[in-house]
Amino acid sequence: MSKASKNTSHRKLYTVGSDAPFQYVEAYKSLRTNLEFLSTSGNCKTILITSSVPEEGKSNVALNLAMTLTASGNRVVLVDCDLRKATISRYLRIPRNHTGLTNVITSKDEGALAAALVRVKDSGITVLTAGTIPPNPTELLSTPMTEKIFASLQKAFDYVIIDTPPVSVVTDAAVLCGIADGVLLVVRPGVTTIQSAQLSKKNLEAVNAHILGVVMNGYNGT
Repeated sequence: MSKASKNTSHRKLYTVGSDAPFQYVEAYKSLRTNLEFLSTSGNCKTILITSSVPEEGKSNVALNLAMTLTASGNRVVLVDCDLRKATISRYLRIPRNHTGLTNVITSKDEGALAAALVRVKDSGITVLTAGTIPPNPTELLSTPMTEKIFASLQKAFDYVIIDTPPVSVVTDAAVLCGIADGVLLVVRPGVTTIQSAQLSKKNLEAVNAHILGVVMNGYNGT
C-alpha cells in the first residue's frame, strides 16, 4: 500500500498554502502524482477518504488532497459526506446553514445541486457541504438521488473527493464505496491501532471497495 508522511495535527487545520513546510507540501504532491498515475492507467477519479476511528485527520487529508489536485489544473469537487460530524464547512468558514448534500438529496431536484456548490476562491476547489444534519445519514446516502448527484459531479469535474465518517464506527463509508473508484484509508500514529486498521480493511473489502492505499497522517520522519 502507498504511504505518505505528514506532520499535521488533528486539532488544527493545516493546508498546503505558501507558508506550509516543504516536506508537507511535497507529501501531498507525491500522493497526487500516484493518484494521477492511477487515473491515466484506469478509472480512478472518484476517491473516498475514510479512517478507522475519529481524530485521525481524514477531513484535513481530504481538503489538502483536493487543493493539491486543483493546483495542477484539475477541476476538483470536495464533498462532505460525514453527515454526523461535518467539518469541511467549519474548516473553510462556509455558513453551516448553506444548502448542502442532504438538502439536495431531500429536495429530489438535481437542479438544486448547482446552487449548493461553493467555489473557494483562494484554492480554486469547489465544495459541496454536508447540509442539514439528518437523523438517518446511512439511509439518506443509500437513496437513488445520491447516486444521481454523484453521477452529475463525475461528469462536471475531473476528480470527486469524498470525505466520510470512520469506516469502523458507522456504515456510511461502506455504503458510498459503490460510488467511489477507490478508497484511501487515513491512519495516525498514536491514534490508530493495528487492530482497528485491520478491521477497517476487512470492512472495506467486505463491500468490494478498491483500496488504493494508506495515508499516514501526523508522522514526522524521513
